[in-house]
Amino acid sequence: MTLDDLRVFVAVCRTGSRVGRAELALMRPGSILLNTFRGGIVDEQALADALRNPARPLAAAAVDTFAHEHAAFTSALFGLPNALLTPHVAGMTRRAMTEAALRCADNIAALLAGRPDGVPVVAP
Repeated sequence: MTLDDLRVFVAVCRTGSRVGRAELALMRPGSILLNTFRGGIVDEQALADALRNPARPLAAAAVDTFAHEHAAFTSALFGLPNALLTPHVAGMTRRAMTEAALRCADNIAALLAGRPDGVPVVAP
């Protein structure tokens, strides 16, 4: 089995990488890996090594989530010309932000009108 493209969408129910060297080795040369789901799902060092490997080069990777997201950002992927890295903002499209704002306004209006059914509320 080989893969042309890999888009990562998995439930997080255990710690550790789910896509490592073995899984990346299944990808065909010229493949693309896309991870916008959760940091830590893809072994960043294994991915960086695969992107640098002239024998089986991946065409590229686009990564929006990282194992460690903080002010002192470090990743084995940083600086690779075939790695597109974004700061966990892939879901912030104009449409998504508009829909979230409208949903928030609808929920506030429902609560103020005394209709809490269906409104996600966290009670202390």
